[in-house]
Formats: sequence, C-alpha cells, structure tokens
Amino acid sequence: MTMVHIATKAISRKAGQSAVASAAYRAGDVLDDAKYGKTHDYSKKSGVMSSDIVLPFSLKALGVSVDRETLWNTAEAAETRSDSRVAREWLINLPHELSEEERHSLAINFAQKLCDDMDVIADVCIHRPVMKLPFDPNVPPSSKYLREGEENPDPRNFHAHILVTTRAPTIGPNKTLAFDPKLKTPFEWSNKKRKAHDLPSSMQEIKRVREMWVDTANKVLAQYHLPLMDARSYKDQGLDQQPTIKMGVEATAMERRGITTEKGNTNRAIKARNNLVAENHIKQEADNERRISALRTGLAWATEKNARLPGSIGDTKQRADFAKQLSGSSEPHITYCTEQNNRTAIRVDDTKRCVEDAKSGIAWAAKRCENLPKWINGTDERSQKAKYRVEHSKQWVTANTKRATDSESIAQDIHQGIAERAKAAPSPFDDAARRARAARLDRQQGQIDRDTRENRFKDERIFEYAERMKLHLAMRLIQRHRDDMAIRWTQGETADDAPDKFDQRQVALLNEFAKHHGIEDHDKAVEFTAHLRQVAKRFDHTLVENNKAIIKLLRDPNAEREQYLALTKHFTDFRDNIDQKRATFNTSIIDKLGGSAGEVGRMTRDIISSFSYTKGLTDYINQDNYPAEARDVAKEHLADTLDKTCQQFKFALRDVNSLPTTQRKTYSEALKAALETFTEQYGKELSESQYKALQGGLESYQYQVNKAHSPSRGFSP
Repeated sequence: MTMVHIATKAISRKAGQSAVASAAYRAGDVLDDAKYGKTHDYSKKSGVMSSDIVLPFSLKALGVSVDRETLWNTAEAAETRSDSRVAREWLINLPHELSEEERHSLAINFAQKLCDDMDVIADVCIHRPVMKLPFDPNVPPSSKYLREGEENPDPRNFHAHILVTTRAPTIGPNKTLAFDPKLKTPFEWSNKKRKAHDLPSSMQEIKRVREMWVDTANKVLAQYHLPLMDARSYKDQGLDQQPTIKMGVEATAMERRGITTEKGNTNRAIKARNNLVAENHIKQEADNERRISALRTGLAWATEKNARLPGSIGDTKQRADFAKQLSGSSEPHITYCTEQNNRTAIRVDDTKRCVEDAKSGIAWAAKRCENLPKWINGTDERSQKAKYRVEHSKQWVTANTKRATDSESIAQDIHQGIAERAKAAPSPFDDAARRARAARLDRQQGQIDRDTRENRFKDERIFEYAERMKLHLAMRLIQRHRDDMAIRWTQGETADDAPDKFDQRQVALLNEFAKHHGIEDHDKAVEFTAHLRQVAKRFDHTLVENNKAIIKLLRDPNAEREQYLALTKHFTDFRDNIDQKRATFNTSIIDKLGGSAGEVGRMTRDIISSFSYTKGLTDYINQDNYPAEARDVAKEHLADTLDKTCQQFKFALRDVNSLPTTQRKTYSEALKAALETFTEQYGKELSESQYKALQGGLESYQYQVNKAHSPSRGFSP
C-alpha cells in the first residue's frame, strides 16, 4: 500500500510569515515584496522540479492569467490585520513509483480540484529529495556536503507544496486580479461560524480533502497497476499497526547528525513493534497458504477418487456376477460332498456293528477262559493244549480290542474329513475383509496425519507466542525507567493512578536482575531493534525457570505488587502492634524521667524502648513459619531502626545538656546507660557511619560537660 501523507498549515503574519517570501522559497524564485519593500531571492535553492500557477475554471473561462509575484502581492495587499492569514499550504507526498511527468500531472490535477472546490488560486511547486555528497573532513563546510554524523533524506521523498489563497479571487478592471477584503473562504472560518452556516467542522473538512487527494491519486495508481492508497486510519482498516509520532524539525535534524533523541527512540520502538506484527502476519498468511494448498490437494485427490468411482462400481458389478457364476458351478461339488457324507454315515454304522461283534467275541472268549484252570489241572498233554489255547485267546482278545479302537478312530477321522469336504469352497474374489482392513488402516493413518498437523500447528503457535512474549519482556526490562513504565513519584503519581507501572521497589529488583545478567538498558553500539532482539534471546528456558518472580513482575507489575503486599501484610500488622506498644511504653516513662523534655526527651524515650522493639523484630525474623517476603521487610525495618537509633543517640547526647537542671540529670544518666547497653549489644553489627554518629554524639556531650565545668575567662573587676 502506498503511503498517504497530506498536511495543511496557515501562512500567518502573527508568526512573522509573508506570502511572497513563502512563495519565493517554495518556487526557488526571485520575488519583490511590495508591502515590506524587500526582494526575496531563492534562485539558488536546489530540489525544485517545477512550479505552476493553477486558476479555477471560472477564471480560466474568462481568459484571466496572473504571474506569481502579482498573485501574492495582491493577496498580501488584501489583508489589513497584523495577525492575518495571508495564505494556506497543502503538503502532499507524491508516489515515487510514478515518473516525473506522471507526478507533475497528478499534483496539478489535485490542485485544480482544490481551486474549483474552494474557489481559490493555487501555486504548485514540486520538490525532489536533495541528496548531498558524503561527509569529507578535507572540504570546507558547504550545503553540498553532509555534516559530520548527518544522514541523507529518504530518496523516495517526492512532494508538492500547494500554496493557496485564503480569499476568493474576483475580476477587476481590464481583467486584473483582485480579492474581496471583506470575505474569507469558508475553509478559513471558525468552527462557530461554520456551524452557524450548517458547514462541517474544520477537522471534518480536512478529512474530506484528504479523501479527495486519495481518490485522485488512486485513479492514477490504478492505471499503472500500483498499490493503492487508503485514507482510513490503521484502526479503521483493522490493522494491528501503531502510528509513529511526529519528529519535528529539530529532532529530525539531530537524528540525521547521528544524535539519538527521545522521539527517535520512541519511533524506532514503534517501528520494531510494527515489524514484528507484520512478520507474524506474514507467517500467518504463509500458514494459511499452506493450509489452503493442503486443502486444495485433498480436494483434488477426492475429485480424482470420485472420477474413478464409476469404473470401480463397474468392476465391482463384474466381480459380483462372476461370483454368482462361480456359486452356480459349485452346486455339483456340494451334491457330491453330500453323497459322500451319506456314504460315510453308512460306513460308520457298519464299523459300529463290527465293534459290537468284536465285543461279543471278547465276552465269549472271556467266558471260555473261566474253565481253563480246570483243564490245566488235568494230564500234561491237555495242560499244554490248554496253555496254548489261553495264550492264543489272549492274543486274539488283544488284537480284537485294538482293531475295535482303531475302527472308532478311523470312523471319527473319516466323519470329520467328509464334513470339511462338504463345506462350500470360499470365493477367491471375496476381498471384503481385505478391503475393510485397508479402510481401517486408511482411517488410522488419516487420524495420525490430522493429529500431526494439529500438533505442529499448536507448536508453531506456541513458538510464535513465546517469541512475542520474549520481545515484550525485553522491551519492558530495558525501558523500565521510562515515564510510561515507572511510576512518577516526583509528580505525585501513585500505584493506584498507574497500576500497570513499576514502583520503586520493583525498579530496584529489575535493576539488580539486569546488572546480574549483564543486560544494558541501551547498547549505543547496536541499533535499538537489534539490541531488543539480543536481550529477548537471553530469555531462554533456563533463565525463565530460575527467575519466575522477575518474569511475573515484568508481565504484570500490579499482580506482583498485590501479592507482595498480601505477603507483607502479616508484618505490617505486627509492626503496627509493636509500634502501639512502644508508644504506650514511651508515654508511661515520662513521669519517671522528670517530664517530656521536648524533642530530646522524645528521642531518649525512643532509645530506651528500642531494645524491646528490636528484640521483637529479631524474634519475628527468626520465625521460619512466617512468609519470607514479610521477614525480608522486617530485616529492612530492623536495619532502619538501628540506623535511626544511632542518629537519635547523636542528637540527644548533643542537646541533653541544654535541658533544665531538673531534667538534665535523669535524661543524661538514661542516655549513658542506654548507650553502654546498645554498644555492648549491637557494637559488632554497626556500620562505619553509625559508629561515627555514636562517637559524634558522645564527643558533643563530653564537650558540653567540660565546658560547663571550666572556669570563666572573663576580666575580673
């Protein structure tokens, strides 16, 4: 999308400006200023590509023509006030993709629309970016060379200055140009006057002119198939882009000389953020393209499959017909197997009869064997014959038994074989199981592919979110001292006013974290965006896992602050309790010390009660079941209490001798006893500054005592 830039400003005498001088500068021309008696010579100005006077069609139809010097001197003469607006400038950025002639034609066309729309005369001057020669220390300072540290302007910065009159032109005698001194153009009216005449506000009028410029430029850009302009804001376009702030002349000049400015840093941060958003958008579009491509591939595959369906259906019908034919040819086999089965049944019955006969023979043989012992007791010959018959009968019985058993086994085998042979033979073309198994495998593979794509997509989203979060954390860390990041305590701002900003404690924690990890707020040797990415890379898994509290602080200062206050509330309640007890004790010993004794008495009583107070703090710190954050705050409060007590010793010892005689003795003795106990108890823990405070107070006290007991050196009478 081509950049849209159109701005307007008034040329006003109140600002010390002149219409003639402004026109001479923009046109690079020499013009005489009749009002001020000057000659404005800008003929040596470089970068002016063209300058044209554009009249409304109402004047062109009358054959009126005017030169630049006459035009602006007439415009100056028509104004009588010292703060009058003598001209108005419209500054437009011309697309650098167009040629010089196309840019000139576009600027003149737009100026013509302005003239006809507002009934004004326009002076159109087109400027190109003036590129200077590189800096050379051996060449004297010149406008042709860059200064040290200065940069060249953007080479795409082709723009047009359209200077228009603030009054409608009229025709005088002999077709001379004149302006009505009593009537300004409606654009120059105040909003109150515009409303009274049912006209939109000035801001709405500027938006209308902006849209007119965009429409005019887009017609030309569309002819050459170039990206079009869009007059809408980023928000109205639905873009997640943040506009940069206006740099101004001074900041721009400083940046070109290599001097870093606050506005420049802000714009660089905004550009870095916009680039990240754009990169993420590009990645998202690439992902969408990949998904669309995958869907198209799947659709093409499905279309191809659908195209093959008629052929597959025809093949299936052929297979079904063949299976029917095969089934018809199998009927003779089935009849044969049935007959064989019947024959087998007959054979089984015959075998059973044989078995029964065998069993009858066995029974008869067993009965004959019962009479063998009688024959054995006879003569030898008969005994031998009997023994032979017995052995022969046993062998015969055994053989018949085995034969009967084998017959039953053979009958069963024959029956099973005939039953198996009687079954119908399976069709070799019946592949339903194979196709069902293949379909199941396809479904499983498809589910695996879908799960893989979904997991990869989730991983990419998680990675992108992690990268954005790293940049966000790095940005907040290196800009923690900025006014838009830290609470401005000096200006009366509080955590309630800015809950999302860092407080002093949180800034100190972030300072310690940055120092420990060697993270600088800004590396002057590295461009801001590069430095931001370097810091973001430091936020790896190890650093995040080891510094979860700091990460939580960077992400949500308010939540961390509320958690910290909730954890330290236990100590806050404890401190309020012991503070109340201390105040009660201090009040109870006023009478014992002989009176309140002003500020010295207050400090002395605080010193006396500090021993039980610090003991209570120490006991609290040693309680392991209390929150660690609360005990850390208690440690800080204990250190502050010891430091405050040392300072109280210093000032109380210094001023105790100034008390009245009735109070001086009791408070002095109380201070000396307390100092001895305090030094014995905390002497090894005191810092050098605290020890000096105690020594200073003791020396002041001793000096006052010695001074009170030394003889006077005054003159005797």
